[in-house]
Amino acid sequence: MNRIKEFYRISRPAPKRELDDTACDRYYRRLRLQAFIAATLGYSLYYVCRTSLNVMKKPILDSGSLDASQLGVIGSALLFAYAVGKFVNGFIADYCNIKRFMATGLVVSASANALMGVLGLAQSVIPTAVVFVAFAVMWGLNGWAQSMGAPPAIISLSRWYPLKERGTYYGFFSASHNLGEFFSFLFVGSIVTFAGWQAGFFGSAAAGAIGVIVILCWLHDTPESKGLPPVETLAHEKSRSQADRSVKEIQKQVLKTPAVWILAAASAFMYISRYAINGWGVLFLQEAKGFSDSEAISIVSINALLGIL
Repeated sequence: MNRIKEFYRISRPAPKRELDDTACDRYYRRLRLQAFIAATLGYSLYYVCRTSLNVMKKPILDSGSLDASQLGVIGSALLFAYAVGKFVNGFIADYCNIKRFMATGLVVSASANALMGVLGLAQSVIPTAVVFVAFAVMWGLNGWAQSMGAPPAIISLSRWYPLKERGTYYGFFSASHNLGEFFSFLFVGSIVTFAGWQAGFFGSAAAGAIGVIVILCWLHDTPESKGLPPVETLAHEKSRSQADRSVKEIQKQVLKTPAVWILAAASAFMYISRYAINGWGVLFLQEAKGFSDSEAISIVSINALLGIL
């Protein structure tokens, strides 16, 4: 347990770099841009591993492996695990090395997708009930792993960007959700169309593996771990006193703020309609409206793409 804690502990400060102001600013801006790109692209590929099942529902139904009710339960396993996990992991991530924390979640998520593909290949010799339970367990595990994506990505903004810029960059980061859905519909959808639904899971796992590499190469934990001063010093903002503003106290303050809970409820209701579309939109167009697989996937992908605006 101590080794695990040490592995995920926030990086210790590195020896201070002897740089003049211009060189220090240039180095800081390069590192923060890398961290932003890694968080945004990495979380986009998280979404590919999360929404891959959405484009495979009709092929799975047509194969007779599972029925619509079972697919609904499997999808719910991810969403409930994701909801609980995001609350828990959001608090844990504040104390962690965000690079390792975020990479771990995507490793687990990609592995869950790969195992789903393996189970799919073997489904002809496995009882339907076993396939159903195994899929639900794997997809629930994927949901928990998915909850390890957004918290460290957003924390990276607070560690690398000053207050006056955080909202702007969070707006750009928010495009990662829609980019991930768009990539999933087009990339995984194309694989499913040409190679079958089992191959779609392997495709999403490969996308997740790429995301892990991006995160490990470019997502930096803290400026101090790179020999730089804290972001408040770099941005010439008023430094916060850790004695007065500990992480634990800030977290308690968040929980006691009614506006946060109101925003959370509003977001929850928005997600109901959002996941209704990206979770069942493709199947609805295929089953109820008679669109081909490629047509249905393309139409729903437009929803994801325009969400960026």
